[in-house]
Amino acid sequence: MSSDPRPSAPPRGEPAARPQPAPLLSAAHPGDVLAAARDVLRRRWLACLITLLYVYSFPYWRGIRSANELPRIYLTMALVDRGAVDITPELRRFQSTPDTSSYKGKLYCNKAPGMSFLTVPVYIVQKALNGWATPELSRMFFWFRLFGATIPSLLFLLLLWRFLREMVPDLTSRQLLLSAYALGTMALVYGTLLVAHQLSALLMGSGFILLFLYSRGRGREHYPLLAGLAAGAAVLVDYQTAFIGPPLFVYAVVRCPRRLRTAIHFSLGSALPLGVLLLYHWACFDSPFKTGYNFPTNPVFKKWHSQGFLGLKEFKLKVFARRFFSPDDGLFYYSPFLLLALPGVVMMVRDRRFRAEGILCGFVIAFFAYFISSVVFISGWDVGPRYITCALPFYIVPVAYLLRDLSMRPLSWRVLPFGLMVASIVIYASVNAVFPHYPDNFKQPLFDVTWRFASAGYLPYNAGWLLGLEGVASVLPYFVVLAVLCAALLWSGRGRAGPRVANALAALAVVVSLLGGYWYGLAFRSKPPPYYFMPWMERMWEPRHDAMSLDKLQRVIGPEGASAPPPPGISIKGKGNGRNKGSRPEKGSRR
Repeated sequence: MSSDPRPSAPPRGEPAARPQPAPLLSAAHPGDVLAAARDVLRRRWLACLITLLYVYSFPYWRGIRSANELPRIYLTMALVDRGAVDITPELRRFQSTPDTSSYKGKLYCNKAPGMSFLTVPVYIVQKALNGWATPELSRMFFWFRLFGATIPSLLFLLLLWRFLREMVPDLTSRQLLLSAYALGTMALVYGTLLVAHQLSALLMGSGFILLFLYSRGRGREHYPLLAGLAAGAAVLVDYQTAFIGPPLFVYAVVRCPRRLRTAIHFSLGSALPLGVLLLYHWACFDSPFKTGYNFPTNPVFKKWHSQGFLGLKEFKLKVFARRFFSPDDGLFYYSPFLLLALPGVVMMVRDRRFRAEGILCGFVIAFFAYFISSVVFISGWDVGPRYITCALPFYIVPVAYLLRDLSMRPLSWRVLPFGLMVASIVIYASVNAVFPHYPDNFKQPLFDVTWRFASAGYLPYNAGWLLGLEGVASVLPYFVVLAVLCAALLWSGRGRAGPRVANALAALAVVVSLLGGYWYGLAFRSKPPPYYFMPWMERMWEPRHDAMSLDKLQRVIGPEGASAPPPPGISIKGKGNGRNKGSRPEKGSRR
């Protein structure tokens, strides 16, 4: 018998046997299909769970008239239906919105146009599927959000994972940090809404990661060109990322090899989207350097944007404290793990290998801290200071460096960071499942909006609702998936079971202590919840079900503090404060 493993040739004169095609999936044994599915889940469980949490809910309320989303939808419709850039007919036909600009008798979207450009193919496909008739507004909300925000956000996580592999050697730390960014920051909220903050953040973050990989010999020659294209597209999507572009260019020139070639490639890449943006301005306002913010329709917005430099004035410590630490809007209140970026920046600057990255991240963090603490205009209905969203990738970099250092130490050193990351995931995942538009007259919205509305059965459209579940039952599968993800993250890793259990329980204790402290803080608030505002929210809520009741919304929750029950008749008529009067929001308030 020959030991040659090659197949023997057929006898002379006989045709060679044709190779048999591989069996189709439909012909495979069911056990093989299940085994393949188990293998995918075993190796891609984190990606599957994050994706499920991103697409589970569809937070849509027609009564809100989302001022950040409607102008973008209208611009897409105008580009396709009329080949125009003004949205005057769309505003008359559909819902009005205060976020518009007026120039020469026409109304325009006052946002950067990049997100509307991105959703043009989506609108064309939806019109084709609808017999070339204009689809319903709710349908456009769903598909525009999916392809304009959610799918790009999920794809960016793949690139972020590639970066974290270079920075953090410990697998558990990498998984937790990726999940904390995806589910424990404003990236989740604005990755599921048609708001440009997260799309611009992932574009600018992609530009940085490409340059980082190229500077360390992990990238290809065209990476600086792609980095410039991403950075320029970020400005096309959201104006404020223009403040990150110049320092990113300096980083590219200083850190990358072939400095002149890198500078040219980066500049050429950014020129295309920036040129498109200037042409759009010219088509709308007869000048490439005029934006929609120069011609606001709302007189209040006009007053805000005319003050200081681009709406920026002097730094205010009180505003800084609110934007970073307060229960109604604080960045570190809702994403406490981002505090780890501050020591991480210091450590990076002290390390010569990462000094350039540390300086870049420190500059971006410091600049946007100033930006959000000195801006004249308010950010309206949001969860956290949304204008910082584009800077979040530059918070993740120093946190990754800190975890890199801690991965070389005993596991107990990572208990606090792990606990803070899980707490951030629980907070933002809960917020996004209920109502990701905190009204600015709620001072404890985590409890007075998220907890109050969820426990009373006020939940948005979601996958559970499609299965026939209503109220609290509709969101139970979501929180089961969230609990499984958090448990898997804390349990994953190598080593003996005993120390892993102890550290997981210690991290869980950090989560419970932090959230318990937030709950106990209700006892010290100076004002009761805005009960006068709840009737309007109750009336506009959808979907409806029989168990919904205004009495459930207006009950006292948490420690007493100033949470006295509403006076008799408050559900019919109440006294307003600030910009919101009576039981409905002021016309033109930002959302």
